[in-house]
Amino acid sequence: MRVRDLLDVPGLGLRLLTDVSGVDRVIRHVYTTDLPDPSRYLTRGDLVLTGMIWCREPGDADRFVRALARAGAGVLGAGEALGEVKPEVIEACARHGITLLAVPAETSFAAVTDEVGRRLNGDRATEMTRVLGRRRLLLSAVAEGAGLDAMFRLMGREIGAECWLLTATGRVVGGTGPSLPTPLALRLAGEYLRADRLPAAVRVSGPQVPAAGDGKYSLYAVGGEPRITSWFLACAGHEHDWAHELRESVAELAADAALERARLDAGRAGDRKLAEAIITMLASEGGEGAAPAEIASLMRAAGLPPEGRYLVAAMNAEADRMTGPNADRWRSDLAEELAVPPVTGKAEGPKAGPETGPEIGPEIGTIVAPLGDQIVTLVPLPPEGLGGDRVGHPPRSQQLPAEPGPGPLEGPESPDVPRAGAGPAAHALASRLREAQPVLESDRSRIRLTIGISAPAEGVAALAGALHEARSALRLAAIRAPAAGPAPASAVSVVTSDEVASHELLLASVPGSVLRSFRERLLDPLLAYDERHRAELLPTLREFLACSGSWNACAATMYVHVNTVRYRIRRIEELTGRDLSRLDDQVDFFLALRIH
Repeated sequence: MRVRDLLDVPGLGLRLLTDVSGVDRVIRHVYTTDLPDPSRYLTRGDLVLTGMIWCREPGDADRFVRALARAGAGVLGAGEALGEVKPEVIEACARHGITLLAVPAETSFAAVTDEVGRRLNGDRATEMTRVLGRRRLLLSAVAEGAGLDAMFRLMGREIGAECWLLTATGRVVGGTGPSLPTPLALRLAGEYLRADRLPAAVRVSGPQVPAAGDGKYSLYAVGGEPRITSWFLACAGHEHDWAHELRESVAELAADAALERARLDAGRAGDRKLAEAIITMLASEGGEGAAPAEIASLMRAAGLPPEGRYLVAAMNAEADRMTGPNADRWRSDLAEELAVPPVTGKAEGPKAGPETGPEIGPEIGTIVAPLGDQIVTLVPLPPEGLGGDRVGHPPRSQQLPAEPGPGPLEGPESPDVPRAGAGPAAHALASRLREAQPVLESDRSRIRLTIGISAPAEGVAALAGALHEARSALRLAAIRAPAAGPAPASAVSVVTSDEVASHELLLASVPGSVLRSFRERLLDPLLAYDERHRAELLPTLREFLACSGSWNACAATMYVHVNTVRYRIRRIEELTGRDLSRLDDQVDFFLALRIH
């Protein structure tokens, strides 16, 4: 019930002493007290009845009302049996946002309590009837296979609350509210992954995060662990401020969305087996052991044209721990989710109003399957020149012309500058995977991904080569990824196929024990000498090679005399038995310095 309902009871004679905006405040319980600080006994939504015995000295009113506000009790009923309500009590309530009612001397607190109890019992009975009715409607929709769009249309009409269904990586699946801005969706996903328990009440704000209302949201799990591959329901407002009826309805919506997701997931068991067969055949004997016609037949069965254009991505995924019923396939589920492109033309995510229903997402036909300890993804691309040349980007004919001047990705330090070979589609996918890093770092399991991406491959005959490219790029990504340790490691390391023509790939093919032995033989004498004499031989060697063997350039970079550089290089040659004027010895030192 609300304050206005209590004011409308003629037999009570209650008077509102604070701003009229408080008449819509919800009352859930009644608590009578004259303790100076009753906050430990109060709950959110309490109507506190008091005889004001505690109000004896200046400051007592502010302390009492502040305790109510701290506990979340929004309404105070002050009895006038000992006199009219004092001005300091009225001022304190106005200051702390507490609705104040005067209870006349002839009205007992018992009468107020009975009236509130009677109203609440009637409200709860009505709420339960409505909740059960919605439950029946939802169950009917699920049983008839209506899907998530029908469920959200139904709940949008019934409860009038703004709710969105999202993946743990921040992709909007559906909802009852307006479009959810992408920055807000990503922030909510991060809060969901960090939450200690669910449902969780969070507040999201920031210059790039246009939050609805006051930025308060409640997050409900949809499905179980592992959390990174689950869905969640985000609703505007904090659930402890809601009426009991709304809390029950949202919890039911989350439970039924989980049932629908489980049904959809079970229906894809056959697709997963087909994907495994395709990837296994592509990998068998470098693709030569399986007839292209046989692979083409499987691709048609999976709804993919054998003559189409594809990217191949190979991924390794590690985590400190993964629990839950789907923990055995979390890597495949995560790879599948990361491959889903953003919705073109809806920069802020799908519109999911009660009249139109949510957009569940495009059917893109992505194939994901394990291959040993790797996860391989086959990402279909639109035909070149027709549907766009980037993953999740419109065709060139639909893109706005670039403005003059340097773009945001220009410069040698940008990891997303396209190089010849991989093409813009591969770099667009790599960029999107890197953008998922903040969300992945929010997960408590410390997820670490290394990913290699091929150049676009056209036709089934080119897929085996693209798979080899992706796995080669994956080895380079593993080298570049920082080692896991006490400090948080970068969650995502992505390499495209045009980056594999590097000494790093050569080092990746050599066993670690051989690399360590090679490094120790060359560099350990220098490390030991530096430790004893503080001679800076190793830094000098590194700068000398970086300056292409130029004595003067090395001296200028290190701010030392050129003769100092000559002395140090001579000492390095004496300690290692190498000649730094020879190219092969320079290469050996360069590679040793690159081994971690």
